Amino acid sequence: MNRLAPQVPRQRASSSGVSTIGPHVRFDLADAVLLVLLLLSSIQFLKIGGAQLGQMFAVLVLPVLLVRRRIPVGAWEIWAFALFVGVALSTTFLSGYPRFKAAEQIVKFGFVMPAFYLIGRYYGARARTRPLPFGYVAIAGFLAFQYALQYFDVPVLYEKVDFMQNAVHGSFKERNWFAAFFFLTAYACFLQSPRRIPDVVKFVALALVVTLLSESKTVLIACGIVILLQVRGYFFAKVLTMAAGAAFYLYMFTRELTGDQLQVRLQQERGLAFTESIKLVGRDWIGHGFGFVEHYFSHSAVAVRGLGEGTSAVFCAPLDLMLVAGPIGLLAWAVFFAGLGQGRRAMVLLAPIAAWSLINPMHQSETTYLFVGYLASFAFAPRAARRKARAAPRVLRPRSIFPSGPTR
Repeated sequence: MNRLAPQVPRQRASSSGVSTIGPHVRFDLADAVLLVLLLLSSIQFLKIGGAQLGQMFAVLVLPVLLVRRRIPVGAWEIWAFALFVGVALSTTFLSGYPRFKAAEQIVKFGFVMPAFYLIGRYYGARARTRPLPFGYVAIAGFLAFQYALQYFDVPVLYEKVDFMQNAVHGSFKERNWFAAFFFLTAYACFLQSPRRIPDVVKFVALALVVTLLSESKTVLIACGIVILLQVRGYFFAKVLTMAAGAAFYLYMFTRELTGDQLQVRLQQERGLAFTESIKLVGRDWIGHGFGFVEHYFSHSAVAVRGLGEGTSAVFCAPLDLMLVAGPIGLLAWAVFFAGLGQGRRAMVLLAPIAAWSLINPMHQSETTYLFVGYLASFAFAPRAARRKARAAPRVLRPRSIFPSGPTR
């Protein structure tokens, strides 16, 4: 009887312990929706009624996913979000502090950011069994497109921002949003790869290009965390990569991290902002509510470079959330950005974003929430289930707006 049984070749496991997702799947409407969302999220200077195109599109897409019950959400996230919004609204309306654009921040954190996070949750669960609708070539092509927008000064899509000097930011309002967008899309592609040497080379090469164009120093740090935590084995190769990355980092940014420029950062920019923020947290540890940071630093006797009118957050995400909602704000950061309560694998996958958010206001970026949700769902797939799903033969899916298997 054993001779009559068909012999199925056993797939070889990758060095990361995760087999590669098979490419033989159809491009469907859900893939198109993700690409449109990413494209619209990158167009940040064009607004309709004060809302960006990506924000409007996400709010329209979310109800469809909610009706179809395709979004997995844990109790930790629900409670953390409910507590954060409750405390933030209470401190906003009851604390009595003067503030700027509080209503805008309430809409952003109460509706827009959760929409991006939940959509990311859907696509992260979907990515367990099928590849993303883009790869490194598409990311590199879009990077070249962004460079062309700025080089040719394309109206409507690009606007010059004085404080960014010569850094490339394309259709993004800030160079950090530009750098985070390309890093996170490349990170998602890297997680679906076998994570061997060629995959590491592609990922690192793209990170280096983004660093050179955006002049964002945090990209290389996040990239190093990914290599350390997501690549198994290759000890000497990782050591060489870390050494090369450190040398490149020092070569590129030594001037900014030493001498007078370092003193400016410590005494007039981030160092001073951190000191003043800690004082504010100690003064009212419950929180100050939405819109307080912009008003306070606009009228403060201590002038902090980079803060004031037009800037609604300090440089450190957990510290800024504490200014809004006190300890509950810190809890919200720990749950959504550091993976608290979501398991060890989620914490490992989110580590690069958590580290990035310590020195940049990543909680103000919609794209960040999209990929935070994506990584949280992607982390829930057990290895055996991922291997089984990826090795399964291709099956025809029923036509629907968002085709996907049931998510638990």
